[in-house]
Amino acid sequence: EEVMRDEREIGQRVKSGIIGAIRGTGEITTATIGTIADVVQSAVKETADTGATVGSVAVGAAKGAISAVGEVGGTAADTTEHTVSRAAQSASKMGVSVGNAAKGAVIGSLRGTAEMSGESAKAISSAAHAAVTEASHIGADVTTAAVGAVEGAITAAKGSALTAEDAAAAAATGAVDAAADIGEAAATRVRRAVEGSIKGVKVVVRTATDGHQPTAS
Repeated sequence: EEVMRDEREIGQRVKSGIIGAIRGTGEITTATIGTIADVVQSAVKETADTGATVGSVAVGAAKGAISAVGEVGGTAADTTEHTVSRAAQSASKMGVSVGNAAKGAVIGSLRGTAEMSGESAKAISSAAHAAVTEASHIGADVTTAAVGAVEGAITAAKGSALTAEDAAAAAATGAVDAAADIGEAAATRVRRAVEGSIKGVKVVVRTATDGHQPTAS
């Protein structure tokens, strides 16, 4: 119950912070990855200082970030004239925003939990898992959230004790596990989207959901 409360609290804090930043600029696409990461980092740090677990703060942060762009993207879509091109434009903006939100949430979660040694991979995996789940809830493309999370992990790894490969694997694994909860087709799509090379880093999914045991590295 306490974990759920921590998740909700940080989710609300991140969501209102990001919505404030987006509304302040009046343009959904300018909710930059940096802005999202900063909002998430400070919220995660404050919540982690109260003794919350890494997993719950990362989950709350990612849910809040995706939910924020979903809400602002949704209102943006509602207020535009419903021509086909406008609807498509709004959907593509939403995709960009969901990818940025996932990326920013992973970066902010990792930076915010930096002092909780040994928990970095957990923070990344939890944030990626939550980003994919929340993207599905708001009707956004789960693969966009998954790739954003992996890209965020690779970026954030530079300033951490994790290698880029380990960070990417943690994000990819969390994303694929979340997609597997949605369904087999989603899991296949997400796995295809994240496996291979992203930002020059070889990404390997270390998950047992598809019947293969993860290989010890």
